[in-house]
Amino acid sequence: MTENVIVYKRDGQPAVSSRDVAEQFGKEHKNVMQSIRNLAAENSATKNMFFEGTFEDRGKQYPMYYMNRDGFTLLAMGFTGKEALAWKLKYIQAFNMMEERLKAQEIKDAMPSMDARTMEAQARLNNSRVDAAKLLMKLGDRAAMNYQREEVYAYALHALLGTAPEDTKRIEGVSRFWLKD
Repeated sequence: MTENVIVYKRDGQPAVSSRDVAEQFGKEHKNVMQSIRNLAAENSATKNMFFEGTFEDRGKQYPMYYMNRDGFTLLAMGFTGKEALAWKLKYIQAFNMMEERLKAQEIKDAMPSMDARTMEAQARLNNSRVDAAKLLMKLGDRAAMNYQREEVYAYALHALLGTAPEDTKRIEGVSRFWLKD
């Protein structure tokens, strides 16, 4: 017996092989295969749980199965004993880890790719927004009139967010901007 659980990717989902299950649980592979066939014969709902495959031994091909989490759970329910419980827990942990990796890969694949020039341009734009906001904040700090200070602070916020204020008439209409000494 090995100490590691091997989880494969089959049809976009985590799966384990009947050979690995037989080895880990101390069963003969032919008996595990028969158990899977019996489960499949008893209920057609199992057809999405087990996938036929082959393995090579000494140049000859032999049948085997891959099973997803549900197939493994259904099969392993019949395995008993302290060691069987330990291996069931290891398999559950391995399935969870593989599912997390597959989900992370899906998220990564769904994200738009940015090349170095695009990322640099985005960084420069963000830096210029920050610089503009800083200048506006300094101007607002020096404004003598409260309403002018609030308007300039609002502009600083919009500059930082990269948005335009809805009402610009009030500050554009000011002919004098009073500064504190």
